[in-house]
Amino acid sequence: MSQKNIVTKKISFDCPVELIERLDKLASYADLPRQKLIVNFLELSVDFVEQTKKVGILHLTLLLRDFQYNAREWAAKIRKAEITGIDIKDNQKD
Repeated sequence: MSQKNIVTKKISFDCPVELIERLDKLASYADLPRQKLIVNFLELSVDFVEQTKKVGILHLTLLLRDFQYNAREWAAKIRKAEITGIDIKDNQKD
C-alpha cells in the first residue's frame, strides 16, 4: 500500500522526557523521523498483542499482572498491620 493511501489522524499524548530522548537517539541511529519510529513501534506492538490474544498469552499475562498488583497490595497491608501475640514475659511463672 502506498503511503498516499493511508488515512492518518493526529494524536497527542504526554511522554516522559527521558523516553523521548531515547526515542530520538534510536530514530537518529535508524535515520528515521521520531514520528515514523513511534508509528513503527506502535504497529509492531499492536500486531504482537493481537497475535498473543489469539493464542491466549495476553490473558495469561494480564492475569499475572493483576496477581502481582494484588500481591503487592496485600504485602503492603501486612507490613502496616501491627503483629500482636502472646507476650512470653507475661505468661512466665516465677
